[in-house]
This record gives sequence, C-alpha cells and structure tokens, in this order.
Amino acid sequence: MKKLIVLLLVLALLLTGCALPKNWSGYTAYADMEYTRPDMDAHQAALDAACAAAENAHTLKELENRILEYYAVFDECYTNYNLAYIQYCVDLSDIYWQKEYAFCAENIAQADAGLDALYRALAKSPYRTQLEGEDYFGAGFFDAYEGESLWDETLLTYLEQEAALEDTYYSLCEEAYAVAYYSQEFFEDYAPEMEQVFLELVQLRQEMAAYLGYASYPEFAYDFYYYRDYTPQQAQAYFEAVGQQMVSLYRRLETVQMDSCTAADTMEYLRRCAQAMGGEIADAFSLLSSRGLHHILPGENKQAISFEVFLDSYYEPFIFMNPEGTVYDQLTLAHEFGHFANDFVCGGSYAGTDVAEVHSQAMEYLSLCYGQDTADLTAIKKADSICVYVEQSAYSLFEHQVYGLTEAELTVENIRELYTQIGMQFGFETRQWNVRDYVLITHLFTEPLYMASYVASNDVAFQIYQKELENPGKGLELYRQMLSSQDSYLIAFAQNYGLKNPFDPGRIEEICRALDPMFS
Repeated sequence: MKKLIVLLLVLALLLTGCALPKNWSGYTAYADMEYTRPDMDAHQAALDAACAAAENAHTLKELENRILEYYAVFDECYTNYNLAYIQYCVDLSDIYWQKEYAFCAENIAQADAGLDALYRALAKSPYRTQLEGEDYFGAGFFDAYEGESLWDETLLTYLEQEAALEDTYYSLCEEAYAVAYYSQEFFEDYAPEMEQVFLELVQLRQEMAAYLGYASYPEFAYDFYYYRDYTPQQAQAYFEAVGQQMVSLYRRLETVQMDSCTAADTMEYLRRCAQAMGGEIADAFSLLSSRGLHHILPGENKQAISFEVFLDSYYEPFIFMNPEGTVYDQLTLAHEFGHFANDFVCGGSYAGTDVAEVHSQAMEYLSLCYGQDTADLTAIKKADSICVYVEQSAYSLFEHQVYGLTEAELTVENIRELYTQIGMQFGFETRQWNVRDYVLITHLFTEPLYMASYVASNDVAFQIYQKELENPGKGLELYRQMLSSQDSYLIAFAQNYGLKNPFDPGRIEEICRALDPMFS
C-alpha cells in the first residue's frame, strides 16, 4: 500500500501565500464564539456535492465554489472540535463538555477522511491541470492523492477506538484530581488503570500501522502525522546520544527556586516582550489581548496542559495554559505565543510539527532578550534547556521502544521496567521520580511520537538565540523571516535559513559546550 502524506491543514484554495480569505470581515472576541455540535450529515452532503462537481462541474468557477463550500463545513467541524476541547480542558468535571468533546473526538476522523476523498476526486477531475496552476493548489499537489487511499472504514474504526481510549484516559485524569498530585495514593489508585489504557493504546496503534502496511507505528506516525525528513531510527540514535553525552550536565543541575507569578504578571511579561520585538509580533499580541484569545487563569479542575490551536472558522489562534503560579509560566506563555504568532502571520499555519516547535521554542529564548529584568528567568531557561534535551529524549526513546515491543512482550510490567531502565540511564533518580509517572505524560496517550519534535527543534531554536546573543537584532530578524514559513521538514527548514542540521555528527557535543559554561 502506498505511503501517504495527508495535507490535512491545507485549507485555502488560493495558495498564493499566507493571507486571510476574501470574505473575512474582522476578528471575533473569543467570548462571542459559539459552539455548535458538528453536523456530520451536513459535512457528508457538502463533500458529496464537491466530489460530484469535481467530475461534472460546467465551469472551473462552479467547482471552486463547491470546494469552498466544503472547506467552510470542514472548518466548522474542526473549529467546534477545538472549542469543545478548550472548554473540556477548562473544567474536566463538566459533564456537558465531556460529552461534547467525546462526540467531536470520535467523529473528527470522518472529516479528515472527507478531505482526503475530495482531493482524490480532484486528482481525477478534468480540471486538474487548472487546479495545479499557480493560482490554485500548485504543480504536483495531487500526486499524493493518486492510487490507493489509506482512508477506509477500517481505519476510521481504529481512529474512533483510539479516540475512545484517549477519552477514558482524560476521565481517569479528572478522577485523579480527587487525590493529591504525585502522592502514593495517586499512583496506587489511578496509575494502574492509566497504565492499562496506555497498553491498549499501544496495541491498537501497532495493529493500525500493520494494517496500513507500515513496519512499525513510529514509521506510520512520522509519515502520516509529522512530515519528518528523518527516520525513527535516526531519532532513536539521537536520543541515545543525548543520554550518553548530556546526562552529566543534567545530573549537575540544582533545584531552581522560582518566585510566584500571577496570570496578570505573566501577560505583562509577554506584552513587554512583544512590544519590544515590534512588527507582526506586537500585532499578534494585540490580537491575543484585545480579543481575549487565551485562557491562562488557574482552575480547580483544569487540565494540566498548555497548547495553542487555530480556530479555522474565525481565522484566529487561541492559547490555553494551566499556570503553575511561578515565573516559569512566563516561558510557557511565550512558548505558546510562538505558535500563536506563526498562525497569526500565516492566517493559519500548516507547518510541520518540528518546524512549528522551532517557532515556539525560539520565542521562549528571544523573550529573554526582549523582556525586562530577565536575569532570573534566563537562569531558569538555561536549566530548562538541559531538561528539554534530556527529559524529552528519555520520554521519546521510551516511547519508540515501547512501540517496538512484540505482542508477547507488551505487558504493563515490561513497559514499566523499560521506563525504569531509561529513567536510570537519563538520570531521573536525581529528581522527584516514580517509575509509573509516565502516566502523567499526556503526549504519550494523546499525541504519540510528538515529543521527538521538542528535542530536534530545540537545537534550531537555540541557534537563533545564539545569533541574537552574538549580534543583537540578528536572531530576531531571522525569526521574523521564519514566522511566515510553513515548511514541512525540519532539516530542510534549518538549512534554508543557514542553520545547522540537528542530526549532523558532533552537534550534541557542540550543544553541550554551549550550555556547559552557562552553569559554571
């Protein structure tokens, strides 16, 4: 079966650059956005009309209209899915949003399959030559949509089962809020059930990858979700090298005491940084603030994660953050604001995951150069840089190896033992650590193989920071050029901007030498 990279986020028909649609009439405050449960029947009707037009439209303009009508319905599906997810994460105990998010999560694959079906219909359309012109999709766009599609009823069933298991995990997280975080009671009462859910997710994902013709789930995920120009084998070798060369720095880190920080203080930090950076970055913050496109206040039952999403129907980004109440929140908000700025500049970015994480992590680094009174925060970020390399490499290596276990080897006990071995190899015993605490790493359950992006992209982001330190203004100038980039592949992206490939021989040693003096 042919491998496929599904461009699910290419949702503008006129691909002539990053721009807002012609019918866009102005920004909407988040408080004025209304959630409506996605109408999957309406989605199917719009899809059928567009696919029929691909074959039978009398004019290109007629076909264009049917495509745009489908895009509007597709955008509504994803926008309402994201609105439900935001509200669900605000209060995990809210039954209404539990049900709405579960419905959206279990049906969103139908929308993804619909987009794939549309592009396959367009690939066979008599208007294909015109559609691959410069004013539309571009040359060769439909090459990926020839031959056999991965999307069928079996794949949809797998994805629905995956969504249901992820929902079970979230429900367990909500129940676990009743006991003290990281307590013995927590691990005794809730970790076993979470471990079982993780086991079932791994089994399901392995089956799905095998059904789709992939040798392993990591190979499927790298190809299907993340558009990576490096292999799982290269990534594992990179993680192992981090474990060999950087753990000594990690073990030397001392606990950093962090001052308390309110949500208002965190927003003020970002405001000053954005204004000092100017241009589209300042404009992005103005939108974030004036339209209330954020939820960064603490909440009793708020999900312990941070993320940024693009609300397609409104052409606006949104930031969700569960603050910990320390100055570290300023770095977290800067991170998510990097995603926000990229989406703002592009009117919705479809950059590959690794490239998107360069935008976010570089914003963290640059905020240290453009904020005020950042000496303490810089020290925190320096330590955090080591933690990103070591901890995210450990989690990623664990994740890759778990998906390499055979059916006979795949047990809760073996998964826990593997986590123990890798944790010891990467120095986790020097921190607060429980051999079952992988159940608290949300990405393992809901965004498998994502964490690899944090490691490799941090290398590229750190290079931008180094340029800024060496020649003030140069790192920012390069970053602003990058904000409009929607490249799929990290290595190509780095080289396009004159930066080093994170996988080049000796890069980890270079990073160690750059970071080591910071801790002397």
